[in-house]
Amino acid sequence: MYHNFKTTLYHGTVSEIQQIDVNLGRERKDFGKGFYMAVSKKQAVGMMHKKYREVVRRSLGKQENEFSERLYEITLNEAFFSALKIKIFDTADLEWLDFVLMCREKGGVPHDYDLVIGPTADDDTALCLKAYRDGFYGKIDSDAAKRILLNNLETENLGIQYYIGKQEVADQLIADFRVIEWR
Repeated sequence: MYHNFKTTLYHGTVSEIQQIDVNLGRERKDFGKGFYMAVSKKQAVGMMHKKYREVVRRSLGKQENEFSERLYEITLNEAFFSALKIKIFDTADLEWLDFVLMCREKGGVPHDYDLVIGPTADDDTALCLKAYRDGFYGKIDSDAAKRILLNNLETENLGIQYYIGKQEVADQLIADFRVIEWR
């Protein structure tokens, strides 16, 4: 299947990145622990602001000006795509939801894909997933409950993300990254 891969992506953070390290990723995220990049600069800036608010809130006693928001532009090595095992979710459907549920429940990298591309679950994801797991939407694992969960995630408004969970893939796929102006 042909796919029009993006080769310029964005990553918003409050950390200075000297090198990409997938092991610094957080557990139980949409596609697993690893490094995430947004197709949209606007989406990456939004994630950067969210991370900034979170780190300031968690860092009692530190001043806001001790942290710095950074937007990175990332260039991917287009020639390396053909060597990768890639999973693409064109939409946030039941297959995407099952994959996200698996990754968030198991933690780590519970699949063997080199690159996963697909919708980003929104800010209300944790609340919606808890309601789903508590049976609020109906019988857990039923298609009806999953469809209610998908509807509540407002999937039509989700941005697209690229995910790398293996360091050797990041080392070869990411050709360059640099801080860019976001204001």
